[in-house]
Amino acid sequence: MHGVVDEKTDVYAFGVLLLELITGRRALDQQQSIVVWAKPLLDKNDIKELIDPSLGNDYDVKEVDRMVSTASLCINHASFLRPQMNQVIKQLRDNEYVAHCSKKSRSLSVRRTYSNEIFDAQEYNLTKQLNMNRLREIALSS
Repeated sequence: MHGVVDEKTDVYAFGVLLLELITGRRALDQQQSIVVWAKPLLDKNDIKELIDPSLGNDYDVKEVDRMVSTASLCINHASFLRPQMNQVIKQLRDNEYVAHCSKKSRSLSVRRTYSNEIFDAQEYNLTKQLNMNRLREIALSS
């Protein structure tokens, strides 16, 4: 959204990859993104609608639940609510950890403070300024 690439961007992309694996759909098709399509289903916990239809009923329900929960956390709109990559690994291995993070994410999503917004804006502006300075150096050196 801000043109800043960091670990949380990778986590989001991994969440999109998980959704691709779960649904059998591409990240972007001609109509909409997989995240826009899946978000209402994730919010309703409608796993049957998310699952790739070509699987039928031939899948491990616990594993799919774990993947769906993890994907849901990874694609959170607010980057500070996304887990770190090492937490994603734990989530894919341990269902109790996923449940804990999911509850925590839901409670924190309402509490985004003004200071969080200021920090994100400052981080974005700093990164943008560094990129602009580097581009000036490159342009002036040639």
